[in-house]
Amino acid sequence: MRNNRISILLLKWLLLCCLSVICLSTVFISVGQTSAQIVLQSTRFISALPGDKVTFDCSMAVGVSMSSYTMYWYKQDHYGQAVQIIVNEYEKTTKNYEAILNTKDNMFSLTVSNLTAQDSSTYYCTATYFGNGTKLTVLGKNIQKYPDVTITEPTLKILNTTRCKEKVTLVCVAENFYPDHVSIKWTLGDKEITEDVATDPYATKDENTKMFNISSRLKVSKKEFTPKNTFRCTVTFNNSTHVSEKTVYITGTGGISLDIS
Repeated sequence: MRNNRISILLLKWLLLCCLSVICLSTVFISVGQTSAQIVLQSTRFISALPGDKVTFDCSMAVGVSMSSYTMYWYKQDHYGQAVQIIVNEYEKTTKNYEAILNTKDNMFSLTVSNLTAQDSSTYYCTATYFGNGTKLTVLGKNIQKYPDVTITEPTLKILNTTRCKEKVTLVCVAENFYPDHVSIKWTLGDKEITEDVATDPYATKDENTKMFNISSRLKVSKKEFTPKNTFRCTVTFNNSTHVSEKTVYITGTGGISLDIS
């Protein structure tokens, strides 16, 4: 009898372990699936003139079928505001929107026609997960100005004083551009830098000039900020016809001596 009870307890323990492994595996898969991996929007920026028509395209990652989800289009007019639903795959389109689902090619598109300034927004394709979004700017004027890009002189700061670590802060500034279709990246040699980078979440508008400005900050250890290392800031500008890049750079200086007060 005692052996039977031990056997039953052992079986329960094994079953519990198996269930735990299954649950952990499920959680891992769920957490590992991000919107960038599932819902794909290849176009990040679109510029158009009033009265024009634009189409946003959305696809799914390899091995993921749209037929397994209910597809939606959302919009967000300004950073920090709530997203608004436009249409799902089952609804009849209204206003100047037309959504088309093509499950055969795993594509879901949204066409916005007869554009006005009110259609300027970021458009998101969703299937439980959100895509990266496509920002549309309906140009208030047929002017597109490329950004002026500079890197400011570094300032030395002592971070984590208990360990006496020193870092240099490099600031890359893009100014006087329109529309606000820019992205910024830092590189050292051929490698993109992603750690210790803080880029403004959105560009700000100068109400006098109506032009936009944005900045990005990179923290570099004093040991790395030497003459053998050149840090580059590349600003990518997307206008209505093509994409252009402007790169500025700064080379480290050995034995930096800055007043810290």
